[in-house]
Amino acid sequence: MTFNTVYSDLECPFCKAKVASGVGFQLGAIENWNYKVGDKLKWDGSSCRPAVRPADGNIQSVGYFNCDNIRCSTWQDCYPEVQQALVTVKNNIITDVSVFHERKEGQNFDIIEPKGLS
Repeated sequence: MTFNTVYSDLECPFCKAKVASGVGFQLGAIENWNYKVGDKLKWDGSSCRPAVRPADGNIQSVGYFNCDNIRCSTWQDCYPEVQQALVTVKNNIITDVSVFHERKEGQNFDIIEPKGLS
């Protein structure tokens, strides 16, 4: 499965450790790009999600990551709370990555806003 990655510091809801983690997400050109908060989302590529960039450049989607806290014996110690993050894009800029508390089943990279996009 192909996805992009945004690197951000997140707080694990289970162990409360700050973890620097890569969050896999599927927005813009899905070309295994690496981003950080503040970067402009790229839309030039053979496979884009959604197929057309939202007119205002605003979109939110579920991403996935693991807690890499060395105090936890395995990443499953923090499962499932740290497995999902919300990636927020405003005016085509990645503005925020935060732990997503509203559970979604499977790794579907659901688009939360605007509704109706896939």
